[in-house]
Amino acid sequence: MKKFLLIILLMMPFLSFEAFHKFYVSVTTVTYTDKHFEIILYTFPDDLEKAVKQKFNYNIDLDKADEKTKFYIASYLKDRFQITVNDRKIDYTYLGFTFENEKLLLLAESEKIKKPKRISITQKWLTDVYPDQQNIVHIIIAGKKFSEILNKDKTFFEVEVD
Repeated sequence: MKKFLLIILLMMPFLSFEAFHKFYVSVTTVTYTDKHFEIILYTFPDDLEKAVKQKFNYNIDLDKADEKTKFYIASYLKDRFQITVNDRKIDYTYLGFTFENEKLLLLAESEKIKKPKRISITQKWLTDVYPDQQNIVHIIIAGKKFSEILNKDKTFFEVEVD
């Protein structure tokens, strides 16, 4: 029995949640519909708060969502995520955010554009904060879905559309 307890005590650090490495991931879905792109970025609130604090030295308050919070979220989003269509950078508007369980969903919409032939995404979301950050990007257009996993070393994704 003493041997069993000793084994359990020695294994405790490996069984605790603190011993596990946190996995850093976001998911971005970019859907072309009705002559514009709808953008939804799934992330975790604490990661976004840390990123804004690090980049702008400002503590955002997601519970209040005041104008400064909206400004800093939009600024961070536009700095870390870009869409290029047919070799032209596309402007988009940050619409706001909502919560889904533990996740934070950032919502944005592009300006109106003609149906794209080539779409490029530059996604550097949180890679300035977490070197192990993984960003899953989905592009949905004309019933086709294109996906890629981006990270600190690979921040660019391009697709050709018929």
